[in-house]
Amino acid sequence: MKTNSKNLKDKFNNGDDVLDYFETDVILNIERLSQLSKIINISALARKAGLKVQTLQGKIRRKTPLSGNEIKALIAALKQYHLTTVGSGH
Repeated sequence: MKTNSKNLKDKFNNGDDVLDYFETDVILNIERLSQLSKIINISALARKAGLKVQTLQGKIRRKTPLSGNEIKALIAALKQYHLTTVGSGH
């Protein structure tokens, strides 16, 4: 059974594999998002992802890790424009 938001917690607690829920081929963490903020409009990305602009900007400023749901929403927003992020940008 494919992992989704409704069964993620139960599958995880049962020790089942839940990696299919996450985009493992795309790397997006707070450090990468901070790097990208120099070339993309983070406010527009946050709005497109359905996230609060101030929350995302604050996380970037404080280097607070993104939640799994935030990462998923941001990746989905990037993919709407055929964009993706891989690697660390170094």
